[in-house]
Amino acid sequence: MQPGCIGGERQKMRRAIYLLFTGGLLLSLGSTNAFGQATASATIQGTITDKSGAVVSGAEVVAKNKATDITRTTSSDETGSYRFELLPAGTYTVTVTKTGFGPVAQTIEILVGQTATVNAELNPGAESELIEVTSEAPVVDLAKTDVSQNITPKEVEELPMVGRDVANLAYLAPGVKATDSYDPTKNRYAILSVNGDGGRNVNVTVNGVDNKDNTVGGPVMQLPLEAVQEFQISTQRFSAVNGRSEGAAINMITKSGTNLYHGSIFGYFRDTNLNTDEKDPTGTGPTPAHPDGTISTHPDYSRQQFGGSIGGPFRKDKLFGFAAIEREREHQAQTVDATSLNELTLAKAHGFADQPAATIPRPFFEWRYNGRLDWVINSKNSAYLSYTSQVNDSLNDQSDATMDLTEGNFTRNHLIVGNFTLNSNLSNTTINQFTLGYQYWNNLIDSTLRAPNVIFPNASFGTNTNVPQQSFQKKWQFKDDLSKSAGRHTFQAGVDFIHNPVEGGFFEFNPTLLIRFGANPSAILGNPSQYPQGFATPGLVTEMSIANGNPYFLVATKQLGFYGQDNWKVNNRLTLNLGLRWDKDFNMIGGADIKNSRTYQELVALNSPISNPFVSKIAKDDNKDFSPRVGLAYDLTGRGKHVVRGGYGLYFGNVFQNIPLFMEQQANPTIFQTLFDITDPVKDTVPGTNIPLGQWRYGVDPMPTIAAPSSQLNPGSIGRLMDPNYRNPVTEEFNGGYSWALNSNTAFEAEYTHVLGLHGNKTINIDQKVPVNGACCTRPLDAAFAASNPPLPELGTVRVDESINREHYDGVNFSLRQRMSHRIQFAANYTLAWAYSYDGGGGSYRNYPRLSTNPFASYEWGPSPNDERHHVTVSGIVDLPKGFQLSPILQFGSARPYNLTNSYNTLNTGGGTGTAVLVPTGNITDYLYGTNYIAAFVPTYCTAHPGTTCQADGMAQAQRNLQNCFYGTCATQLGIPLSPLTISKYDPLRGDPFFELDMRLAKNIKFGDRMNLQLLAQAFNLTNQANYGNNFGVGGAANIADPTHFGHPQGFINPASTIIPHALWGELGARFTF
Repeated sequence: MQPGCIGGERQKMRRAIYLLFTGGLLLSLGSTNAFGQATASATIQGTITDKSGAVVSGAEVVAKNKATDITRTTSSDETGSYRFELLPAGTYTVTVTKTGFGPVAQTIEILVGQTATVNAELNPGAESELIEVTSEAPVVDLAKTDVSQNITPKEVEELPMVGRDVANLAYLAPGVKATDSYDPTKNRYAILSVNGDGGRNVNVTVNGVDNKDNTVGGPVMQLPLEAVQEFQISTQRFSAVNGRSEGAAINMITKSGTNLYHGSIFGYFRDTNLNTDEKDPTGTGPTPAHPDGTISTHPDYSRQQFGGSIGGPFRKDKLFGFAAIEREREHQAQTVDATSLNELTLAKAHGFADQPAATIPRPFFEWRYNGRLDWVINSKNSAYLSYTSQVNDSLNDQSDATMDLTEGNFTRNHLIVGNFTLNSNLSNTTINQFTLGYQYWNNLIDSTLRAPNVIFPNASFGTNTNVPQQSFQKKWQFKDDLSKSAGRHTFQAGVDFIHNPVEGGFFEFNPTLLIRFGANPSAILGNPSQYPQGFATPGLVTEMSIANGNPYFLVATKQLGFYGQDNWKVNNRLTLNLGLRWDKDFNMIGGADIKNSRTYQELVALNSPISNPFVSKIAKDDNKDFSPRVGLAYDLTGRGKHVVRGGYGLYFGNVFQNIPLFMEQQANPTIFQTLFDITDPVKDTVPGTNIPLGQWRYGVDPMPTIAAPSSQLNPGSIGRLMDPNYRNPVTEEFNGGYSWALNSNTAFEAEYTHVLGLHGNKTINIDQKVPVNGACCTRPLDAAFAASNPPLPELGTVRVDESINREHYDGVNFSLRQRMSHRIQFAANYTLAWAYSYDGGGGSYRNYPRLSTNPFASYEWGPSPNDERHHVTVSGIVDLPKGFQLSPILQFGSARPYNLTNSYNTLNTGGGTGTAVLVPTGNITDYLYGTNYIAAFVPTYCTAHPGTTCQADGMAQAQRNLQNCFYGTCATQLGIPLSPLTISKYDPLRGDPFFELDMRLAKNIKFGDRMNLQLLAQAFNLTNQANYGNNFGVGGAANIADPTHFGHPQGFINPASTIIPHALWGELGARFTF
């Protein structure tokens, strides 16, 4: 499944597609146009006929919102067709009148992003005899060409959700699954892996306004659930109205006031007594004390969520208000893995400054607010103003199950999203929607402790490398969407401009000395022959690093987008969608700072043919991000029962701030830099001591000298640069599907989706150590640095962010869904999929190849970390007798892959590369080959060369033998042979399958027509499944240096997430509505 290079034929095909789509667009429109709805609205369309089936032109069609009595009027054209664009989602009565015919009225609910077809048949008769029909939108959307799913208001209110985060319901869409947090600011979010990606490329809008994190990607804020009406998730081939995402689009809308006063009061409560014991893995598999390989724990837990909402008219039919508020108080604890706790306890007993604890307290407190005001200005204009805020603080949310109390932190968050939207009915066929949006975010993550960060393979302590850091952004958004219906065409055009005058913060990673040991305390203390001096054994420390300087950054960015599309109803059975979007970013890749970056300046002065291509010009934001999109929907029988659909499109994403961040920090007057990152046991010396790393003894020899912050790069520091040819990520997307309306309430769908991701981020070390004459290793820029005059400080590595990564997804979705009928509503999805990429692929970033000199080697191509061959979701709402209601959600995923790593730089390539695991070319699944070779070689070496440093010398020699063998020289030393070696495949192993069943049981007690008290009990992970997933090592990689832990789960799936139940979690609640 490894793709070939994108050659000349593909480039020719792409140019031809561009010309075809652009030309077709101009010929068919004569102006810009659109096939989709604006991101916060819906559409009603239909055809008016008489009893004989002949079309009726000139009929008046009125759509009236039942909640607010807002009306829109149009007329059927010469083809009998009518269409209402940019309607707020909700329930409408559609009334059709025509002289000589009796009027017909139908009541229908439309969902956000949906095109509902409401046809009407007029009968001759008295104009006063109204025929009323209560109906629902056809179960198959006859105009839909994308891959999307609506989460309805009923599902938002009635399905179980951990933490009341509505985004959890997005897991119900085919191709979507839960994945781990990709950033410390996202640990409490429902992170969505769409089509195998990592979650950064999901673009969320609230009432049409971006709710997007420009610093790390993905969503920013969570809304109070009482304020959410519904949302639509488009996993592929979405409308050109949606831009700035090569992944998925989620369009969410909030509730509004109505002509009736309505509201809610709720409280949800969780307690440790409602939870069962967690089955924490031992990390080493079954033991005599724990024959099933697990240790039972029961962390303390308490959470209260309470709040309410109210809405209604300030003036009937004219002015409406709505407000919601939610409070959360949570006291919980992170259970430390049994293996990690044991290692930390041993370290503490032998003089280390760690503070081991079985649990780490993680309290969390939050407020969420929402307010909305809707105003019917006159019959032609309406507007609404919405404001949402989220404020929270917490402790130790960066701590994972391998840490102690010293590695904790505190977090402060303040978020706002707001919008003003004006809808103007310019004529019966022309609608304009103007939106002004505002977004604010300020996040601070810090610690009260500054101490060295000591890392063992399965445990760590000291100041967390992720703190301190801060991110803040202020974003203004201006959008205008114009829709024009003309005959069988509905044209839509729009502009979307974002001004981000303040985007900044700081990231002071690695602020204290990092010391990495190559073995766990249990291995060090349990093998005196291998580690005769205990923790002071030379060679035991395999890495040291630290950074300092001014870590702040502040940039001003802008984003501009234009789109045009046409929804062309060719005839009553065929709908074509033709669209084109163009996006332009300004200063998103840090181009204004590149010339001031010290790495850029040093490489210019170095004037080496190796580095000159990377400083020959300055990286610039893309100018050619044109996104043609085409789709079709064809009704096979003309009766709305069998519909085929398909399409193609290009989708461009953005460069988020974390990619150029390190380069921008090196443009400050006092630069932030990694002072040193030493890993070579022979050639790297501990700064200030002149002792090679492989000879340095922890607790005996002097600690390294830490240089003061500087305005220039220090010798051994890490150079950072943006590739001058950097481009925005893009996906080519195809889909083809079939929908079958089994009856008026049930539909079956099958859909094939294909995604080819190009220009993904990858970090390449252009000064990686390389072998010379079969011996390791020399840096390509060594000679240039040595010859520089005046002398330039020799950099440890030169890391260039390039947009060269690729990914590939193929999936087949099968869905069966039934809306509420006979007291049952359900949706069942099965996805068969393949997600492959180079070292993790798109959606992530800073993926280091094992060899920067060959980033597209065959062994680098493998399944993405979120690849699941099989994925199943089932959800339902069952109305039982006597006011009871049962609502389950079931999720199943086959085993995800995990990667392999080592505790030292296997290939001695220097920093800026991934740690490789070497395997024999004749047996590429012998993952412990190198570990076993070292274990056999070192004692033999000490027998032949006794002395106090024989362990370190033997270890260094064994590592060099493995390196040289990989580079082609496999020698037998001390009677121990070596087989020819290669690098193991990326993500070669699989973890455990995932299964979770959530259940909600409610009892509804009615008081009159409009008041209801709901008493409920929720169970998350009802079957008490211990879901370890692919958590078989720290950071999703199993470390082969410790064979006792290798191949055994080390914790629960998605370890940074707080919303994956580790056991059965119970919750009780009540909700009163009126």
